[in-house]
Amino acid sequence: MKKDEIINLVRASYDKLVLIVVLAVIIVSLLILILSVGREKKSLADNQWEPPLIRQEKQGDKLAAVVCDAIETVGAPFQLSGTTRMVVAELRVNCVKCGRPIPANAETCPFGNCRAQQPKIVSPGARDSDFDSLPDEWENRYGLNPNIDDAAQDADNDKFTNLEEFKAGTNPGDPAGHPPLVSKLRVLKAGRIPLPLIFGGAQKSKNDTLFLIKNKRTGRDLYLHIGETVDGYKITGYEPKMAKVNKVTFEIEEDVSVLKLSKDGKILELTVGDKSGKEGELTASLIYLVDNAKMLVKKDDIISLKNNKYKVVDIAGQNVIVADMQSGEEIALEPFEGAGK
Repeated sequence: MKKDEIINLVRASYDKLVLIVVLAVIIVSLLILILSVGREKKSLADNQWEPPLIRQEKQGDKLAAVVCDAIETVGAPFQLSGTTRMVVAELRVNCVKCGRPIPANAETCPFGNCRAQQPKIVSPGARDSDFDSLPDEWENRYGLNPNIDDAAQDADNDKFTNLEEFKAGTNPGDPAGHPPLVSKLRVLKAGRIPLPLIFGGAQKSKNDTLFLIKNKRTGRDLYLHIGETVDGYKITGYEPKMAKVNKVTFEIEEDVSVLKLSKDGKILELTVGDKSGKEGELTASLIYLVDNAKMLVKKDDIISLKNNKYKVVDIAGQNVIVADMQSGEEIALEPFEGAGK
């Protein structure tokens, strides 16, 4: 008979062998108990030592305990020491409370008179001795110290922390290998900014009309025709208007003419002399954590980070989404910690 066949035969016969051994132990125990009871009866009769009923109850308790342990042992065979599994049904470990052999993956002890909670199994690859969210195996691989919290440190001085490198799957010891630069962009604030343009009035000549546009942002005054563009807005129309306005004791007519502008399909009307400021485009204020540079961007603007270019594809509330112009991947920028506080 071959060695493998002998091993398979031993494995198949193991449970039956254990049951036979346990039953034999029980039978021998019963015989010993019967003989012991007989001797005790004779001793008590001779010496009048203790009532037989009490003595039998004590022996009965011991017998019940032996039987219960034997039944539980049949359901959980003993795990032999060593690494071989040739003669066991499965890998077992000792219960942390009762010490009996239980399945290695058991969450609680299966023995009815124990049921103790077992410690969670931690795989070697997930062990984190210093609780810095960097596994020991990863820190050892890249020469970091698994016993010191160094998650916020920057081993290769590339402006990315060890934790950021771990999450991105890059080498914390190689300055050329780091997470995407766009991950260092943060949103400071987003919303609509007031339009800096003020309609100062129309100047008519015999064959022409010029419109005065004041730019509060640049401080410049421009005289433009219909069809020309200022700050990205195209002048598309003009509607002259006069309106009666009540003063304290009299009524006058004022110029309330309207200049029409358009940008990206949106029409904006400026009333002459109105300095309150119309709501302009959606704009986001960003900060680049590598050099703390700040930038003001609008939808469709292009952001250049070294050799990478990103397009602002959406600004909604405080959320800003950019797209990698090479791969097309869209990335939602994270808010800057402490922004708005």
